Amino acid sequence: MSPELPTREEYEERFAAQREKLRRMAYLFLHEESAVEDAVQETFTRGLAKLHTFRSESRFDVWVYSIALNVCRQAYRRARLDQKLSDPQGRGASRRSSRGPLTSLMRREQASRLAIALGHLTDLQREAFVLHYVEELPYESIAPMLGVSVVAARGLAHRAGRVLRSKLPPSFEMPGGK
Repeated sequence: MSPELPTREEYEERFAAQREKLRRMAYLFLHEESAVEDAVQETFTRGLAKLHTFRSESRFDVWVYSIALNVCRQAYRRARLDQKLSDPQGRGASRRSSRGPLTSLMRREQASRLAIALGHLTDLQREAFVLHYVEELPYESIAPMLGVSVVAARGLAHRAGRVLRSKLPPSFEMPGGK
């Protein structure tokens, strides 16, 4: 292992410091506590397996967020596919659980409303909004995660904010003061 790479113990410590933020992000994408736990654990496992790809000049939180984002994308796609397979005619109501512990960032009711409103966004808009306004990552870090330019990442987050403001009550306090 190269001296610039974190050891397993260092990785575990750094990951533990990001765990609650990763849980919050996963909850906003997946809406179910069991799926969130699975996503965080899968992120840990994949990160450990890909530790050799971590560049010492990179920010650990951005690196692990990009892994978590990919895990959440895959889980979200699987859940949508499972829902289509279990209800091919689309007759059943879409079920999204809003149960589970939430962080101090938002109260339970606000988180539930935000999670429902996030369903009105495109995948890229939702990802840009959550990563920038909830997780407070800069557009320069978000752009490569989404595979878009910095200007496009900014535009996606801004459009997401406009859509969310139209779907949420005026008194709703948006993450990041948006």
